[in-house]
Amino acid sequence: MIDPNSLTRIYKQYGFESAKCREDGIYVFTIRSGHFHNADIVKISGHGDEEKVFDEFKKSGFACKIRKYENSSSVEQELFKGFFSVESTKSRLDKEYEKHADAITKIHSDEGVYSYINSNYTINEKPGESDVVHEIFSRLSVKKPVLFLVEAAAGFGKTCTAFELLKKITTCSADKVPLFSELSRNRQAKIFRYVLLDEIDRSFPLLSSALVRSEIQNGNVPVILDGFDELLHQSKNTEGEGYNNTEPMLETIGELLKNSAKVVLTTRRTAIFDGDEFHSWVESHNEDFEIYRIRISEPTINEWIPTHRLEELRNLNFPIDRLNNPVLLSYIRCITDQQFMEAIDSPDKIVDKYFNSMLERERKRQDLRVLPSDQYKILKHIAKDMMALDYTSESRDYISEVIFDGFGDLLDSTRKQYPADERPTLDELVTKLAGHALLDRSSDDGQGIGFVNEFVLGNFCSELITDDTTGEWVGNARFVEPSVVATLPRSNIRRETFWQSIKFFLEFLPANEKLSFTISLTGKADIELSDSAIENLEIGAVELGETHTVNNYLFIGCAFTSTSFNTTNFQNVTFVNCKFYGCTIKNQGVRGDIFTRGCHSDTEDFLNQLSQSDNANELLPDLNESVKAQIYVLEKFWPRGRPTFTKHRPIRVICAYNSFFSQEQILAAIAELRNNQYLLEGDKISFLELNMTFIPEVKELLGKS
Repeated sequence: MIDPNSLTRIYKQYGFESAKCREDGIYVFTIRSGHFHNADIVKISGHGDEEKVFDEFKKSGFACKIRKYENSSSVEQELFKGFFSVESTKSRLDKEYEKHADAITKIHSDEGVYSYINSNYTINEKPGESDVVHEIFSRLSVKKPVLFLVEAAAGFGKTCTAFELLKKITTCSADKVPLFSELSRNRQAKIFRYVLLDEIDRSFPLLSSALVRSEIQNGNVPVILDGFDELLHQSKNTEGEGYNNTEPMLETIGELLKNSAKVVLTTRRTAIFDGDEFHSWVESHNEDFEIYRIRISEPTINEWIPTHRLEELRNLNFPIDRLNNPVLLSYIRCITDQQFMEAIDSPDKIVDKYFNSMLERERKRQDLRVLPSDQYKILKHIAKDMMALDYTSESRDYISEVIFDGFGDLLDSTRKQYPADERPTLDELVTKLAGHALLDRSSDDGQGIGFVNEFVLGNFCSELITDDTTGEWVGNARFVEPSVVATLPRSNIRRETFWQSIKFFLEFLPANEKLSFTISLTGKADIELSDSAIENLEIGAVELGETHTVNNYLFIGCAFTSTSFNTTNFQNVTFVNCKFYGCTIKNQGVRGDIFTRGCHSDTEDFLNQLSQSDNANELLPDLNESVKAQIYVLEKFWPRGRPTFTKHRPIRVICAYNSFFSQEQILAAIAELRNNQYLLEGDKISFLELNMTFIPEVKELLGKS
């Protein structure tokens, strides 16, 4: 038997009103929408006459329906299917998936066939054993709220994973309808709460946002928000400032995560989600919902390119590492065999062939009689305006105006190449260019226009940066990473030239980016490294300290492969939780202090040779100084004058250079606190965690008891 109170609650949730009914055990619920008046007649017990009730309400002008339910769950399921138009909504989402797939393949070749690439990944810092989509889908039916944070670098498959999960739900789940949003397309609302409401209204325009939120919390509407990083304004600022912009968004998401809600966020890897404040936010919601952090690794070239094409590349001795870019790999994956052979004819020009292919296809697709070289100039001009005014997406009208102002005369003469009876107006020609295949035509949804991907944006930006001959180019850091990515497939000379162009600006970037960009572009670490810290960076086949000093530097959780260390140029350098594979030490003569803690090497003697000592007991100063250093470390978790402590702290913050203690004293203090179990290894190797079991002892040591 269905509980009458539950029945009434469920119907009222969907906007129904309870109507009076004199028949025993029969309940009637009415709803009015414009001139449509509907009534659901539900018999749950007794001997009441349903047909009699049906006739009464029909005469009153209602479109009636007698409903048969087995239990409260079936009531919820039927109302959900009806109001959320499950089948038609899934059909619409399937079309969005097909549009996404076509956008990837058809842009290169009409015969292209889309297939998703399953990359390696980690889930909560452990290697994944299945695939990312299965990891999420298999947990959608659990009766508790879950937040999935899917992180990956640009081009590693965040958006493709979001769409693949969308397809999996629409195909394999009969009772769920996802709310799917590409946040990069929503530029109208500046506050995330309103962005979310806007997406709810767009996805379910006939339903109230309160009802949709309720079904999200019931687990019937999994939320997939692709490109969360698009809303992280000033994410390159300091950790605290970046988090202050992020916290209201996370709190809005936290409000959704009730009952059985599931929310999936895809985002670029950003320091904000590794910061102490984010860990504190997670800790504060430990009892409210679970969090799964999934990090997608870079797809390998073997995963990108079909086997027979890889064999062809190897037979030609083609430098396959030049292809290590998702846009070029997608191009190689999707084009026909004939186009493939033409593209790999000259390794140094493969990027040019990609752009020439795209521009030529555009001439045919839109009957656009603008030469490829002129199309290229127009697109580069748009990128120049973006860099000058600091935006990556604008309205169609604005982009059209940029094109017209820069190339009005050229386009006017281009019009004359058309026959008189087919000649477009100048506005029509500008509109064609604003709808270019290399531009993201998201204006279909009433949003802005930008470049179709980061590689295309970076290609034009890198040329504009190189065009600056002052040697002191300064701009928005937002444009540097895509410029580096777009330059990597180019020749050695071009990479070196671009690095020289951004060398001045690198000094204003975070230490990780400064070093990784330098190594990627030049194959060397030929820069001075001083007074900073680098975390979780993979460094290979370079020499550190070759021509420049490494001074007052901290490496945390880094992996070094075939790296040479010229230790004569090292001064006060610390390695924490780092790994060394096939590394060597050069010039083991006079050198400064070098320390290692928690590090691993594939050779037995390497760490002993690298550091002066790897034994914490040998580093301990006198007892009084040791206690002071431990207090200093613990105060990073529980500062003086603050009533509460912070559970997680980044190692780089704890080991920051100061005027009170040396690196060896701080490392010795950390080792002692870990031996005493006051501190534990955090969820990430670049963090330490305060052990809650020993809070009384910590309070006593800090004089807070």
